[in-house]
Amino acid sequence: SIRAYREDVENAIERGLPLVDVRSPEEFSGEVLAPPGLQETAQRGGHIPGASNISWAAVTNDDGRFKSREEIEELYAEEGIDGGETTVAYCRIGERSSVAWFALHELAGYDDAINYDGSWTEWGNLVGAPIEKGEADD
Repeated sequence: SIRAYREDVENAIERGLPLVDVRSPEEFSGEVLAPPGLQETAQRGGHIPGASNISWAAVTNDDGRFKSREEIEELYAEEGIDGGETTVAYCRIGERSSVAWFALHELAGYDDAINYDGSWTEWGNLVGAPIEKGEADD
């Protein structure tokens, strides 16, 4: 399945599997809940524990076309993601992360890439769900 559910995210956290948060650094850190003008938000800001912050737009060139397979592989390899295990992409509502999923699954050939369509709007509203705040670790 290309779709990730809450249980898949919980499993990814437990197993230390790659989580890719494609939102802006301000959303990732918890500074803002959503981009300006958007209504769907969560009660809490931050990101899923262990997630890497790789912008959804990082997989495209300035002209809007997708980068090459090699460039996409290199981008994710910088965060230790090589397609060897399940990789969960998420954003705010699953829209931006679908671009990352397409790049991972269809262009880079990472067969176990999945998209968490509940994304931060679901996770940030779950009572007791773990979150982290602050910038991505370098």
